[in-house]
Amino acid sequence: MFLAVNFLIMNIKIVEIEALETHSLRHALLRKGMPLSSCHLEGDNASETLHLGAFESKSLVGILSAFLNPCPQYPNLKGVQLRAMAVATEHQRKGIASQLIQQVLKRIEENLNPDCIWLNARIAAKKLYESNGFESIGTPFEIELIGTHQRYIKIRSHEN
Repeated sequence: MFLAVNFLIMNIKIVEIEALETHSLRHALLRKGMPLSSCHLEGDNASETLHLGAFESKSLVGILSAFLNPCPQYPNLKGVQLRAMAVATEHQRKGIASQLIQQVLKRIEENLNPDCIWLNARIAAKKLYESNGFESIGTPFEIELIGTHQRYIKIRSHEN
């Protein structure tokens, strides 16, 4: 199980949450106009899946989930996929997404020890992921009803 360590940045606290707690932001920001059931992702309830929430006071303002899942370009590596990153509109561009990424990386590296960490992101998020050490791989592609995405990856060195 993951450590119950809280991370505090300014007045934002990042903690582990349950899959169902992510659905309000997933629906509002990532699945708008789609049924609420589209917010449930395969693997949401797996024991090795991690869901983080960023809270301002008691309000959930950001989410990020991590799933044990190999990257299609590197099927023989132990991979963790980051999915469903969302930050409430009024809290965007304040560093919350980067803090969520850094916390999830720390926790999955300590607990799952993956060879690579990867994700599919909207094109507009390029700067966010590159500034957090991810490199783009492959060419942009369309996800039906959601838009153009790019795959990003971080290959880990296990030498420390």
